[in-house]
This record gives sequence, C-alpha cells and structure tokens, in this order.
Amino acid sequence: MTVSKRVVLAGLAGAATGVSTLALAQVSQKKSEHLGKLDEDEVMRVNRRTGTIQKSNGKLTPELHSAAMASGAKEISPSTVIYKHAGKMYMFDYQDNANTQAAINFESQFDND
Repeated sequence: MTVSKRVVLAGLAGAATGVSTLALAQVSQKKSEHLGKLDEDEVMRVNRRTGTIQKSNGKLTPELHSAAMASGAKEISPSTVIYKHAGKMYMFDYQDNANTQAAINFESQFDND
C-alpha cells in the first residue's frame, strides 16, 4: 500500500472516530430519560418508600374512573413532576407556578420531547 493511501485511510479512520465521539457526546447531553409509557386506561403508581414505579396488568374500567373522580381524582397537567425528598413524595406543577425560580429549576431538568 502506498504512503498516500495509508494517509487517506488514517484520515478516514480519524474522521470516523471523531464522528462517533461527537454522537456519544450528543447522547450524553440529554437531561432526562424515558422510563416507560402509560397508555390509555393503564394504571401506575410510585411506591413512596422505595421509589419504584409499577404499572398494573389490569386496565382502568369506566366504573373505576368514575369512582376515582367522585373521590377527588384530578387531571395532571403536562408540566407536573413527581419527586421524592427526605423520605416523602411530592407533586409539583411548574406551569401553575410559572416565572418562579422553582418552576425554572424543575423545567430545566427535562428534555422537551
């Protein structure tokens, strides 16, 4: 193999390495990750003690939804976050508190996708 071919191949290998490094850097810059998806009529809960997230194998029935609504169930906005601190679970809607430092801090921890 001639010297010029070696130089070209070495350059291509270096470029490929640079592109793969750039791709890895972009992936690692994500601020959040998807844990799963909650589809229509599926039910999940967050265990307050352990922090684990469980999805029920059963589906929500219209009767169960009606009973939950009658007992005070509320719609959760797209900007609601659930977090654990000092052994307690909290829910915070940063859109309801827009333009506050707490809202800015929470919103900045997630990717907008």
